[in-house]
Amino acid sequence: MSHIFAAGLALLLLTGCQQRASEPAPPKTLHAFEDDARLEAFFKKQPAAPAPVQAAAPAPAGALAGSDSALTAEHGKHLVLLRHGRLFTVEIGKDQLKPVAALDAFAPGAAALSRYDALIVSEDTLAVIGYSEAERGTGITLFDIDAGGRLAFRAGYLLRAGDGAPGSVAISQADSKLVLYAARAPDPLADDPLAALPALRAGPAPAPFGRIAPASRVYRLDAAIDSPLALHSVIVCDLAARVLRCDASAVLAPRARAVHMASQALYVWTLPYAGEAGAGLVRMPFNGGAPGAVRVAGAPHDPFSFYESADAHLNVLVGADGATRSWRGEAGPNALALLRLPLQAFSDGSERAPMAGYKDLPDFSPGPLRNRFIGPWLVYGGAASGADGRAPLYALRWDGSGGLQRLQLAHPVERIAAMGVDAVVAGQARSALHLSSIRLGVGPDQPATVASTYVHPNAQETPAPVQEPYYAAQRPGQGMLSLAIVEAGQPDHADDASATAPADAVADTVADAASVLYLRNTALKLRELGALKAQHDAPADQAAWYGNARPLFVQGRMFALLGDELVEGKLKNGRLREARRINYAPAAP
Repeated sequence: MSHIFAAGLALLLLTGCQQRASEPAPPKTLHAFEDDARLEAFFKKQPAAPAPVQAAAPAPAGALAGSDSALTAEHGKHLVLLRHGRLFTVEIGKDQLKPVAALDAFAPGAAALSRYDALIVSEDTLAVIGYSEAERGTGITLFDIDAGGRLAFRAGYLLRAGDGAPGSVAISQADSKLVLYAARAPDPLADDPLAALPALRAGPAPAPFGRIAPASRVYRLDAAIDSPLALHSVIVCDLAARVLRCDASAVLAPRARAVHMASQALYVWTLPYAGEAGAGLVRMPFNGGAPGAVRVAGAPHDPFSFYESADAHLNVLVGADGATRSWRGEAGPNALALLRLPLQAFSDGSERAPMAGYKDLPDFSPGPLRNRFIGPWLVYGGAASGADGRAPLYALRWDGSGGLQRLQLAHPVERIAAMGVDAVVAGQARSALHLSSIRLGVGPDQPATVASTYVHPNAQETPAPVQEPYYAAQRPGQGMLSLAIVEAGQPDHADDASATAPADAVADTVADAASVLYLRNTALKLRELGALKAQHDAPADQAAWYGNARPLFVQGRMFALLGDELVEGKLKNGRLREARRINYAPAAP
């Protein structure tokens, strides 16, 4: 994966798949099946598969997943873009912005994928990953890319591992390894129940699938489970090899409530086992080691509620869940706690997380909760605000070295993002977009404080729910912050123009304007530099369009993706000005 989004994706894989040298092996693990016969007999005892149950979507590594996704990567002096099922390379070396090559993002003669999930660069290999509804599998298409930005198709593969439901797939990269999570319900009535196991096919049908998960790497929980089971698979593929090779391991457990990819393992928080037995939390290492599990109470709010810390602990912000027992005797519906769990607590799934591992937090008022782990801090707050537009923000050191702090903001907490070692919180109030910079103390005695608030009038964040502020650090305490916004049209300007302008021109003056806003952070003071604006209105599917609008910080330069345009901005006298743009929209038929 390109380092373009390093600021926005710091929580993703920056290290290899090897187990920490300081991390001791867990005392017990989940039990694997001895052979195919025992695994097949287990499958046939299960009830018929229910309809897919969606997990909370994994933390996104790029744009919205879909046929019109805009994905980007970087290779040497070239940007690589994926849009409308096509790959484009753009030269950016020596102050260039020049299209070089374009190629279909799928095998010659094959159909385009139904959606595109990830675009990954590893050395001179470009991998496009997405889902094919027609073939009910994950497509992995490999291309060669050379130093001149030229592209050549290498090979296409189809991975059979998941049902493709939203939230049932997660993708990441660890060095030259492609890591995928997929889930599906086994079908005990199938002629071959083992066909549910992960398998890989090279080339199009009728080429055969080859299983990549032997029975000895399929694990089960050592607990009584009444809930319908899913097959949770972690697949690791080597992108350094010319011919793709993938290995997989899988766990049979209840369907996922939330999924989180850490740097060395995948975590699955399941639906309840049975009755008051609680839910399960499964840890699946990427290095091929045996998974472990533990019983837990409550449920995480979203995939950002997880953080695997360097002290060999998993930290999770959990809320009350009426379907499982609480960590308290009588927890109300708004109960909240921080679960801090040593990795050695993961075993065969029969043991519960100790009650001492749950740190009670004040009950949280109903409404959407936003949270992020940033360095040694957990920061959270509510997207709903009071009548005056104000809302509290809470900050807590997850290692327990300090108490909970309550900060007051002049706006709701709609987005939280890291800004170096500090945080930025975005929210809309009184028809304006607010960005509050939060100083997160470095030392154990240093508190969290609201440093400043920048207000952009007559604007709001884009309708896409997945986007958040991007930050590019330049030096300690200084960097560039950017996010996509919508500026509402100005009716008073339209009135002035109505006497002389035709009706369609007046409509343009009052239409909402999409842009990417840039600000400079200097010691947590935010100063607006300017914006790069779209030349065309968003289409009917605004969420998808705005979800693909984002800033790119590449090799010290500032770009913006706006629909089908790549726009570059340059600073002149402290203000951002558009320098040039290129359009890679499909040609009109």
